[in-house]
Amino acid sequence: MRHTLLPLQERIVLRREYYIRINIVFCFLLSLAIFVGISSLFPIYIKALSIQSEFEKQAKQISSEVDNNVKEVQKSIVNSLAILNSLNKESNSPVISDVINGVINMKGNLNFSSLSVNKTATSTFTIGVQGIAPDRNSLLTFKRNFENMSPKNKVELPVSSLSKSVNIQFSLQLKEELP
Repeated sequence: MRHTLLPLQERIVLRREYYIRINIVFCFLLSLAIFVGISSLFPIYIKALSIQSEFEKQAKQISSEVDNNVKEVQKSIVNSLAILNSLNKESNSPVISDVINGVINMKGNLNFSSLSVNKTATSTFTIGVQGIAPDRNSLLTFKRNFENMSPKNKVELPVSSLSKSVNIQFSLQLKEELP
């Protein structure tokens, strides 16, 4: 035990005051350290704000450029769609290759030397066919088959083409009207 002249009650109060003062000094030093830390971060915070504003400006410029590019692409797409729509409207009409394939599929024994197709209206075609028929019946069968395909189909076959009975050279004018 220590020998002091102070009574026990006073010593307890003195110790308590001593610990309180130590805590006050500790809290002061802690708050001073926090203040120094915050004050050292303040310039970095201001610099970060300026960098953020620069990036936002760059982002706005890039987005405006992208918007302009997107608008150009949209205009291009609209133009392409308009062209495709006009082509689609035309594609509803019969295609010349379909007409040629239809005539070739019906030829049977006939040998075509030339075939010409003219589109006279949206669904009307004039087809010129020249060739050699092995006999008269095969030529007349081709004529009948073509006329039976549609009531509006017509065949102009000159009678002089039927004068021979074998290896007949012929020249036909077919008029086909599609629905």
